[in-house]
Amino acid sequence: MTNGGDLDPMMPGARTYCIFGFCILDKFVECTEVLQGDIMTYVNRVAEITHSMVDRYGGSANKNIGEAFLLVWKFHDTKEI
Repeated sequence: MTNGGDLDPMMPGARTYCIFGFCILDKFVECTEVLQGDIMTYVNRVAEITHSMVDRYGGSANKNIGEAFLLVWKFHDTKEI
């Protein structure tokens, strides 16, 4: 596909092993009500801490979904499993 080709769902793939985790901000609705306009500052600070710690330990923060962060650690060597 990167060279402008078509998608072939029958093309052989490679198995990937990883661990997925969620970091969920507890009582997010209450925090939103109390902080109101400052809620984004709060979420961004938590995101900065979460991203830096996950990165430090070899993972990736994949996505932020409101009150939750999707985190992933990929195994590059099957001997690690």
